Amino acid sequence: MNNFFKTSFIFVAFFLAGCAKEKPSVEYVAKVNDVYLYKKDFTFSPDSNSANRNEFIRNWVNTELLAQEARKNDLEKSDEFIQLSHKAEKEILKSLWLKKYLSENIKPVTTKELEDYYNKKLDAFKLLQDAVILNQVYLIQYDNAIQFRSVLLESDWNKTLKAFANDSSLQSASNGELVYNYQIQTGNLLNIINELQPNEVSLVIPVQKNLFTVVQVLQKLKKDEVPPFVSIKKEVEKTFLDEKQKQLVEEHLKELYSQNDIDIKK
Repeated sequence: MNNFFKTSFIFVAFFLAGCAKEKPSVEYVAKVNDVYLYKKDFTFSPDSNSANRNEFIRNWVNTELLAQEARKNDLEKSDEFIQLSHKAEKEILKSLWLKKYLSENIKPVTTKELEDYYNKKLDAFKLLQDAVILNQVYLIQYDNAIQFRSVLLESDWNKTLKAFANDSSLQSASNGELVYNYQIQTGNLLNIINELQPNEVSLVIPVQKNLFTVVQVLQKLKKDEVPPFVSIKKEVEKTFLDEKQKQLVEEHLKELYSQNDIDIKK
């Protein structure tokens, strides 16, 4: 999440802790007295992970209990609460305005723009560690993994993936992904990758029980080398947009300074 909006969302989460006080018209997930939590109030899919779900509910209940206790003790009327509320309100308004302003002023970026930016900022994209660019698939059936490798040896990566698109054994695939060596958790896999030559295809590698991988190394890179644009296009785009946003905000603030009566005492 962009840094412009992080602070404000924290305040929003606090103020929305009491999600609804009306009598529930739909089934609720939890309640504290007359305040209810619904599935729509989750910040993620409430059915995706039971541990995350339980933790979210527990935090919501704890926050609601303490907030209700604070209200019973009239802390909402305190000067400190009023000051913090005003500060939070300004932070939220700032965040909402910047979000709106940037969405209206940032134009879709083209690949040509990103390539030009990449070529001008090569030093910014130097690798911090050794890395490898590779194609990789994970399959849950050994025989299917053997078949995938056999087809790949007679074809190319994209055609092979297309041929196995409807194979239920295929769990995931990456195409030309840049991976730092330290991100390769399995020591045996890293050793195999280090032994492979560019464009060479590995044997079927058992990763864990009922999970197998086939790897094709495209390029090996050392620390301080600059990866090819295509392998880090997403990173280039993120860096480009972050810089563009910062520039737009600075220009907007200069414009506002000139349009408003500002007096800063020294």
